[in-house]
Amino acid sequence: MTDHKESARAMRAFPGLTYYHPNGSCTGTALRIELKLHILPEDRYGCFFLEIARQKAVADPSSPSSYPTFDWQNKAIIKLSFLDVCAFLTVLEGRVDRLGPEGKGLFHQYGSTNTLITLQQSQKNPGFYLGISRKEAPGSERFKAGILLNDAETIGLRSIFQAGLFHLAFGQISVNLSVIQPSAIQQTSSV
Repeated sequence: MTDHKESARAMRAFPGLTYYHPNGSCTGTALRIELKLHILPEDRYGCFFLEIARQKAVADPSSPSSYPTFDWQNKAIIKLSFLDVCAFLTVLEGRVDRLGPEGKGLFHQYGSTNTLITLQQSQKNPGFYLGISRKEAPGSERFKAGILLNDAETIGLRSIFQAGLFHLAFGQISVNLSVIQPSAIQQTSSV
């Protein structure tokens, strides 16, 4: 029984999508989107996680195997609920100009940590700008990062969020194909 629970826990995180935006001045950003679903009854997921990391180093132009790196150890992690994702979609689908009530962003508070999430269509470049501002505790340094998602990345993010809404609401629904008779599969495929 324990082995089943451990393997189910390992499967609840699906591979994420990461957008990397490095630049030569080391002010780039990377954004990772990960879907977490309810697999076991005691799980309290059903959300997307956004992770945003600032660029740590630029690629060494003298080395062809050198790549820019990002500071994933000091990343900001944002948990997006069903309604948060719906709010993102209102912006990504052009229903509103900016994220959140009165376009002031989404505010998340967890313990002494305050996070402001902004999303709006860029006025200067095609695409959408996602900004994260987080303060851990009074007197601590503020984490700020932002990323301009181009049109293709925006379509990808919107599609992932749209497809994920059902699963956020109802968890993982899967079919065990080994218990379905092959004749039943053939009948449904010819309809």
